[in-house]
Amino acid sequence: MAVEGCGKCIKYLVFIFNLLFFFSGIGILAGGAYLASQQGGYGTLLPSIPVASAANLLIATGVIVLIVSFFGCLGAYKENPCLLMTFFLFLLLIFILELAAGIVGFIYRSDIEDYVTKDLMAGLSNYNRTNEGGLTDAWDLLQKQEMCCGVSNYTDWNVTMLYGNMNSVPASCCKGDDMSADCGDGVLSIPNPSVYTTGCKQALKDDFDKYLFQIGALGIAIGLFQILGMVFAMVLYTQIRNQGEFA
Repeated sequence: MAVEGCGKCIKYLVFIFNLLFFFSGIGILAGGAYLASQQGGYGTLLPSIPVASAANLLIATGVIVLIVSFFGCLGAYKENPCLLMTFFLFLLLIFILELAAGIVGFIYRSDIEDYVTKDLMAGLSNYNRTNEGGLTDAWDLLQKQEMCCGVSNYTDWNVTMLYGNMNSVPASCCKGDDMSADCGDGVLSIPNPSVYTTGCKQALKDDFDKYLFQIGALGIAIGLFQILGMVFAMVLYTQIRNQGEFA
């Protein structure tokens, strides 16, 4: 027996909610893909900060949201209390996991700079070494894109023996179009070198702060949306069960 009156309105609200929830899942998937494309190239530089894992987590969450929204839509359309309860429990689990992740992220957000500094300094000495092609490419990508050099500043490269010269920086530090292999040779002994002098640590930290803020804002919006969905699902579940008992 189909629900009537107020219950019918709730049924349509649950269905509309899940349709919107489906599109939010697509948005989370897109966010994960965007994060992977923006920061995935730096993954080898920052082993202490699992950037790729964060992107994969968003992608996995998006897939789960799509599946859960399917249960919600089908449960509302069929007026099936079992599917509605499954939807409610899945939604509650996702909400709890999101809340836990947000709390952990908030607690450890101040440690990001320390992790970035430690990982980048460790990576300097392995630049251009055998079997370190991924790390070398990641350093070059970072310095070109962020227009930076070294960790705190360009003099950090004095810990390496680039091209047999302790006074050299990678060519990716060079300004403008001068990207020849030797453009960074000996620049650490020059008072005003033609390379980027600002370190990459702050640029990376700013990027992480920006992404964390965007993800946090998205998480709060989705969390509020999920609470609304749980309320609608439970109201519809109760309506269907009560109607079945008194039919």
